[in-house]
Amino acid sequence: MDDAIYILGAGSIGNFLACELANLSCYEHNVVLLLRNKDRLDQFRRNGSYLILERTLDDKKVVIRRKFKATCLSELNVDTIDNLIVTTKTTQTEAALRDYLPLLKRDSNILFVHNGFGVIETLVKTVWRNANVRPNLYQGVTSHSVLPKQDFYYCHSCFGVMKIAKVSRMDGDLSVDVPTEPCAMVEALLQSKMLNGTYLTYDDLLIYQCQKFMVNACMNSTTTIIDCINYELSNIAEVRTLFQSIITECVDVLFKTNQFLADNGKAREVLNVPKLVDLILYLGFVENAKNSTSMRIDTLAKRETEIDSLNGWIVKLAKEIGYRATVNETVTLLVKARTKVNQRRA
Repeated sequence: MDDAIYILGAGSIGNFLACELANLSCYEHNVVLLLRNKDRLDQFRRNGSYLILERTLDDKKVVIRRKFKATCLSELNVDTIDNLIVTTKTTQTEAALRDYLPLLKRDSNILFVHNGFGVIETLVKTVWRNANVRPNLYQGVTSHSVLPKQDFYYCHSCFGVMKIAKVSRMDGDLSVDVPTEPCAMVEALLQSKMLNGTYLTYDDLLIYQCQKFMVNACMNSTTTIIDCINYELSNIAEVRTLFQSIITECVDVLFKTNQFLADNGKAREVLNVPKLVDLILYLGFVENAKNSTSMRIDTLAKRETEIDSLNGWIVKLAKEIGYRATVNETVTLLVKARTKVNQRRA
């Protein structure tokens, strides 16, 4: 059995997790980056195979520089990948993962950490339809803020939490509770003090995943449309009203399409609209005031965004029950329009 932890999606969160795992003695030399192609791998090697993580917390700046093993599909020489963390963008995950499917077995452990909804649900329907051969799937949600500074250099600017749960093998119902011990890979992540991780049942994780979803649905989309740093939206009455409209519609759709959320008292408490608005205003304009959201960064770089897994996911769910999520539909269209405008510019 290969004890290495492979990381697919060497962006901000992927590199953050790699650096934190490498702080543990058992994984110091046992984390492998799966880069998207040979050109990117060669670029990493010309950089000395180093990742740099700049951490600024409580006005204290620490720069961590670590050397990592890295490979790409054409150079990978293993029969099985036993432990995989996937941090690719939601829109790219299925395509990125397909090349590695022959190496992922029933006993493989795969942790997905991404914004938005729909990735695991889609993979279960399109890739792992047979539950008997499906790998062990884990969902992760993190509130740590990590942003790119330059190639292979990332800034950890806001301390958060990480929550992880195992996904049920039962077909058709990912929310069925699975009371099981975490695998060694997940245990390692939970040991990292900086990750501040917690292992939950999938039902409890879903509630916090929805909470994080609301933060992204408001902050990412709005800063992208208006093209601004987070703090520039603070203390604007119209922004609060917009966030309340987005969240109200999201909560309504999520409760209408998920019986567990609708019947769960904790979900009703955590996903309370006024509480969510206050939380998002605090996280967006206090904790992360000087940051730019990842969606805005993607749009400025003329890349496609994850809007279809955020506000667009609510639009999709609403249509499935014969309902129209007009606020989130408008937000989704505006983000896509902003992306196209930026792509047309020289």
